[in-house]
Amino acid sequence: MSDSELDDVAAELYAIDPAEFVAARKAAAAAAKKSGNRALASAIGSLRKPTTVAWTVNLLVREAPEDIAELFDIGDSLREAQRKSNTGDLRELSTARQKAIKSLTSRAAELARSQGKTFDENASREVGQTLGAALADPDIAVRVRSGRVLTAESYSGFGPASLSLVPDTGDSPPKSELPEKLEDDADLQHDREHRREAERALAEAREALVDAKEDEASARGAAEAAESDLDDAQSHLTEVKELLARLRVELHAAEGEEAKARDAEKSTGREARRLRRVLADAEGRTAELQSVVDDLTR
Repeated sequence: MSDSELDDVAAELYAIDPAEFVAARKAAAAAAKKSGNRALASAIGSLRKPTTVAWTVNLLVREAPEDIAELFDIGDSLREAQRKSNTGDLRELSTARQKAIKSLTSRAAELARSQGKTFDENASREVGQTLGAALADPDIAVRVRSGRVLTAESYSGFGPASLSLVPDTGDSPPKSELPEKLEDDADLQHDREHRREAERALAEAREALVDAKEDEASARGAAEAAESDLDDAQSHLTEVKELLARLRVELHAAEGEEAKARDAEKSTGREARRLRRVLADAEGRTAELQSVVDDLTR
């Protein structure tokens, strides 16, 4: 199995409606198994179903690749400005980052609703949160860029993600006030992240419950099919046993007839040999009588 094979299948699966994901994943795994690629089938079977928010982000990446690329360019510029401690650039780029995320979030909501999905404020917030986290965490960035996000993402560390805390307007506070301000903001960010982690865990648990119910239904269907196959096999076995019993009876009868024929053959042979002896005696007596007659007529 090559990585490209799995990537191709994953790209197709993560592009479809989450409601159809489990059935499509099973079909893809079955196709791979039928083709003899058991490793690919196993890898496909382990792909997790994305949440609706994650699916929306994946859809956004496919539908607006240029806008997504522009967002990551802003992220690169933010990191460079932070490295140089350029407060002015940080403020300007942070504003651009917020506008880009807001615009992309609105686009994501439109895409989701066009696919018949309910998209509320919480979903919008989680999409924005995921896009922001992708700028700060390389691993999250890989998942977002590849369109393989599984659930709403968040950044729990410090560094680039804290750039969103830079004021959008107003003068910069004195340097002596910055550490305390950043500490307060970091505590607030930490509390928000805890709440988001809990919400994400709840969403994942709900998705896992849906998957479990779907798997249970599939397993129940497979069990019913197997039970039906077993009933058919047992019925066929009964028919075969009955046929075998009849054949045994017929064989026994044939063997009896064969034995009778052999006995009759033996009896016929004995009678023929007796008749041959009687005939020989009669011929002997006839010869003797003929000799006596010949003597008398002389």
